[in-house]
Amino acid sequence: MRGFHFFRKKSDARLRNQDYYRIPRFAFVWLLASVVSVILPHVARLPLWLTGMCALCITGRILVYQGRMSYPGKQIKAILVLTMAALMVLQFGRDVFSTDSMVGVLLVGITLKLLEMHRKRDVLMVLYLCYFTIIAEFIYSQSIPIAIYMTISILVISSAMISLNQTPEHQSVRRTLRLAGLILLQSAPLMMAFFLLFPRISPLWSVPVQSNSSVTGLSETMSPGDIGDLARSGEVAFRVQFNGEMPPFNELYWRGLTLDNFNGREWRRGIDRDRPQRLSADRQEEMGWFREIEYTGRRYAYNIILEPTFQNWIFTLQMPSILDERMRMRRDFQVETFRRVTQRFSYDATSYLEFAADTDQRAIPRRSFSFIPGDSNPRALEFAQELRAQHDSTESFANAVLEHFREEEFFYTLSPPLLGDAPVDEFLFETREGFCEHFASSFTYLMRAAGIPSRVVTGYQGGEVNPYDGTLTVRQYDAHAWSEIWIQDRGWVRVDPTAAVAPDRINRGTDSVLQEDNNFLSDEVFSLIRLRNSLFLNDLRLRLEMIDYAWNRFVLNYDQESQFRFFSNLFGEVTRTKIIMVLLGFLALVVAFVAFTVFRQPAYSKAPPATRLYRKFCAYMASQGFPRNIGETPMDYLQRMSEVNPQWTAPMKEITQIYNELAFVNTEADPEQIRYLEHKVRKFRLLN
Repeated sequence: MRGFHFFRKKSDARLRNQDYYRIPRFAFVWLLASVVSVILPHVARLPLWLTGMCALCITGRILVYQGRMSYPGKQIKAILVLTMAALMVLQFGRDVFSTDSMVGVLLVGITLKLLEMHRKRDVLMVLYLCYFTIIAEFIYSQSIPIAIYMTISILVISSAMISLNQTPEHQSVRRTLRLAGLILLQSAPLMMAFFLLFPRISPLWSVPVQSNSSVTGLSETMSPGDIGDLARSGEVAFRVQFNGEMPPFNELYWRGLTLDNFNGREWRRGIDRDRPQRLSADRQEEMGWFREIEYTGRRYAYNIILEPTFQNWIFTLQMPSILDERMRMRRDFQVETFRRVTQRFSYDATSYLEFAADTDQRAIPRRSFSFIPGDSNPRALEFAQELRAQHDSTESFANAVLEHFREEEFFYTLSPPLLGDAPVDEFLFETREGFCEHFASSFTYLMRAAGIPSRVVTGYQGGEVNPYDGTLTVRQYDAHAWSEIWIQDRGWVRVDPTAAVAPDRINRGTDSVLQEDNNFLSDEVFSLIRLRNSLFLNDLRLRLEMIDYAWNRFVLNYDQESQFRFFSNLFGEVTRTKIIMVLLGFLALVVAFVAFTVFRQPAYSKAPPATRLYRKFCAYMASQGFPRNIGETPMDYLQRMSEVNPQWTAPMKEITQIYNELAFVNTEADPEQIRYLEHKVRKFRLLN
């Protein structure tokens, strides 16, 4: 114990010259609960040493409160701050000013302030910082569970604020929580009004977060096994809401990346040879290749809410027609945003499943789309050339390759054998087992080996329709790869070789084909998606997803455009005058509400607990037809009631004596006596 007091003399001398605030034990517990509640959601993403420093500061504060350790002096505080700064630089390096590091500094700062606080304003500062830290969590997640947890944290922090101003007889967990909850409920209408009517600005959670963490999803490269790994995850990739009828399931190809550079084993994105086309409504220039896209067939309009990918590309049905200033289309028809998608991203799109693009041979660099390394996969090269000699047209050759996949013993599986330096040869002539990337890669290679321009496209195929709201949920295990071949006068045409081997994958979805595969959804041990065969649990999951989608679309994505639609539905044509009048009316209602709340009752001193309990007792007697007269003393009232109802004499006498003792003799309220009086009053009401 002696070691805890090595700076006690200097610290105690300093505190004697300042206003020292002894925080009540009840409020101290609430304060610790507040600090812990705002730190907990960040623990999983914080470095271990930073969490340890927060725990060390909280433990130190408890020891200080118990008198087992003195307040840290200036030297100790300087050492702690410098240590934290040095460790932050070592941990984050060049990203020392990133969002993650700044949130870490904020959390450690709260606990350091907690350790040194000795005045009431310091306690209030810690609680104010806890309120501010609530906002920091929404940078990382805005899900419903997080929103509920943060609401509970606000309730705890508000309870801590209330407990600082409670007298000992009012220090009850139930009473404090009830008062804090009442305050939050009273603020809810004002919060809703501000949310709906206040001019929309970019939310704090639009701040990009550090992107070096692992994120499940597609990448700019594809090699055997990459997409198959995604089938282990049931995480949501994006959700779709169609404005009208949804396309057939086997036409739900969500295009993401175009891979046209092949090194013999891996497919990569090629280098942009043409300028991308901006997709803003007021674009002043249209690229020639973009202007020549021919949209035919039925039009499908839809909204997508994309989960964070920390990449630029988005997903659409082919061929998209988008008007969005945040996006552009590359020459290979890949749509991407100008900024990385670090938070949920909502966008509207229109697609035409029938289209014609790059129909003229001069529109594409034929040699680039037909290139294969000369020394890679020689057996596949020979096979393609021999088969090509038997077919005159591109379509017949492609059909012959698909027929080869159908007739030979090829298998669709998540657990294919590993492939070596000639993956196409080994897959076509030896293993014949693979996932969609194996089939797409091999098919595209065979096309190029025959001199046909071709490329690989990665994205997602299919999805799960929620029967309760009609939304389509596309998950990581729906990731897919297919091929595009160029045909004269038709342009780029989609060909999916996986459909030749596993048609159920395209017509019904991944889960219908791989349910028995042990690797399917192996990363989702505790997810409800694994229990989709249970009617009850699957119904519960679909309802929860419906709520989550509504939360994302109508709450998190309530932007300026949504607010404009809301005003239009209420007031018709939206003008500046109407907006100003609505805001002024709203402010007038707020002022009127505050004035009514403040001035509706005259100020009065609250009666002591014993007096309130006795008044409650008298009110009950009045309801039974025996009111207490004005100016009648408790003893006179007891005497009169004893004559009217002698059976009440004993319990009324005990209640009156306890009340007189608490109100006139022992004026310092004894909590035990108060509870005893409350018990007697309650018992009298129950038995009489």
